[in-house]
Amino acid sequence: MADRRTVLLDAALELVGTQGMRGLTHRAVDAAAGVPPGSTSNHFRTREALILGIVERFIARERAMATEPYDEVDATPDGVAAALGRFVERALGPDRAVTLARYAILVETAQNPDLLREGMAPGAGQVDAWALDLITRAGSQDPARDLGVLANYVTGLVLHELALPTPDLDATARIRGVVDSLRWTRGLDANALQM
Repeated sequence: MADRRTVLLDAALELVGTQGMRGLTHRAVDAAAGVPPGSTSNHFRTREALILGIVERFIARERAMATEPYDEVDATPDGVAAALGRFVERALGPDRAVTLARYAILVETAQNPDLLREGMAPGAGQVDAWALDLITRAGSQDPARDLGVLANYVTGLVLHELALPTPDLDATARIRGVVDSLRWTRGLDANALQM
């Protein structure tokens, strides 16, 4: 069972994903989490502290969206495409509220950069380091460029599909097409990268 802090942050993510940033109050999180009034403010004294907690939690949830249920990603072009395809499927399906919360928080970050960019940087840096190592091992000759291409493609694909869904979307095949266009020269078949 999740600890109280995680329960509160998951409830807050769901609130932001369904109601936007305007729906985010300590009282609303208490109600959504089914906890006594004041519980959220005991863990997160200010709205800013709550938002920073949400950022930390959505980064953890998004990392899991790419790796679960396997807990690892094969360091091959197929493995990278499959992991990102799983991420897209979850982002549009069971973790849709997390995805919508992410976009709402990105807008909030653009409007309040002094607070949120600093809070987002450590988690984003960890994800980038993991992804750079993975795509390097999968054969990228220019990992920084390729990570940017893949991350921006996946972000755009998810955003587009949230608004205008494609029937029978095969996200893995689409992402594999992008990976193929990057002309990775090798893949380490036997190795996998733990997240």
